[in-house]
Amino acid sequence: MIDIDAKIKEAMKAKDSLGLSAYRSLKTKAMLKLNEAGRGPSKPLTEEELGQVIKREVRERHEANEFLKPGDAAFEENKGIVALLEGLLPKTLSGEALDAVIKQAIADSGAQGAKEFGKVMAVLKKTGQPLDMAAASARVKTLLGG
Repeated sequence: MIDIDAKIKEAMKAKDSLGLSAYRSLKTKAMLKLNEAGRGPSKPLTEEELGQVIKREVRERHEANEFLKPGDAAFEENKGIVALLEGLLPKTLSGEALDAVIKQAIADSGAQGAKEFGKVMAVLKKTGQPLDMAAASARVKTLLGG
């Protein structure tokens, strides 16, 4: 589990302004997620929930950079923060490992064609494997002939 407070302290000690900004932003988003769920700080986010918060923050930073010019201070800051936050995410399956999980999901779901795409995706979500669902979705469509 990622200890955001410890990351903030490390960044402060190292005088890492980029890391400090990234981790403070992440802590704020995590606290908002707790409030939305009606939970206090005594019930911290699960690993999965924190991963969702990090992914959302990364996505928002990418979207913000679409409106900024490369070389701008804000663009470079967002780029650095994205790199830091992506380093916190668990590595996702790719290549042959991803194909093996998808082929197993197709077999488990009994899917016979592109019309049963949803069945396969439902099985994939339940595997507990670290998957990039966008990449998995594209691969499932290809393997089902869609």
